[in-house]
Formats: sequence, structure tokens, C-alpha cells
Amino acid sequence: MTLGTPSTNVYIKSLESFPPRPITCEQELMATQKVIDSLIDKGDLTSDEQDYLNVLGTLVHEYEEKHKSIPDIYGVELLKAL
Repeated sequence: MTLGTPSTNVYIKSLESFPPRPITCEQELMATQKVIDSLIDKGDLTSDEQDYLNVLGTLVHEYEEKHKSIPDIYGVELLKAL
């Protein structure tokens, strides 16, 4: 694929619409998740849309790894937490 092909234009438009940046707060996380949800709801994605979704997903994963702790609970305590 060469730069400027119709498929690449979809990727560029996605970047212009919602530029991916490292997520630093819950508000940015929610905004990124909203874009992810809209792509997933769309269904059949182009390869550029899949790439863009992958970038956004990576940013969410990185944020959650740093800021969302999952407690080490097991057994009955785990069931109570659900």
C-alpha cells in the first residue's frame, strides 16, 4: 500500500478525527473507549480501521496496566466481589 491510497486515507482521517495519544486520566480513557466502541459496533472494519483500533487498544491497555489494579482475591472473597 502506498501513501495516499483510499485505504490509507481512512487511516489518516481516523488520526485527524481522534489523534491517539498516551492516556493520562479517566476522562481520556472514556473518550478513547468511546471511539473503540464505535469501531467495534461498525463491524466489518477495513485494514486501516483495524490498525487504528489496535493502536487505541494498546493505549488503553498501557493506561490500565499502570492505573487499574486488580486485587489478589480468591475463593469466597472473589465470588463476593462479583
